[in-house]
Amino acid sequence: MKRSQGGFSFLIVLAFAMLAAVVVFVVLKVVPVYTEYGAIKRTIDEIVVDQEQTDHEVRRSFENNDIVQDFNSVKKEDLLVTSSGGKLGVGVRYDTDVPIMKDIKLVFHFEYQAGSIPVLQDQKQ
Repeated sequence: MKRSQGGFSFLIVLAFAMLAAVVVFVVLKVVPVYTEYGAIKRTIDEIVVDQEQTDHEVRRSFENNDIVQDFNSVKKEDLLVTSSGGKLGVGVRYDTDVPIMKDIKLVFHFEYQAGSIPVLQDQKQ
């Protein structure tokens, strides 16, 4: 009786290894973008806790956190700050490009707002 061997050929294993390498490469490029977005969200949430801040104080607080956390995508000038009747709203809208290869990049669009006043509804960038 002839018994056939089961399993994968070397080319199939090599193809799976290449696919896994590409997936790991892309994940390692994308994770820092979402980590930075999470840090920006936490910073804005911390700033909005004090509803009595002025525009200048909000931007200075964000800049102080930026110095520590080193945000690459957002600076204090990018914040959208509104204040009315003792209520504060802070938002941010930005795009981040992640280069993959020479002519290939991923573009991520992020929006976040916190506070009592809607900030990002009618404003276009």
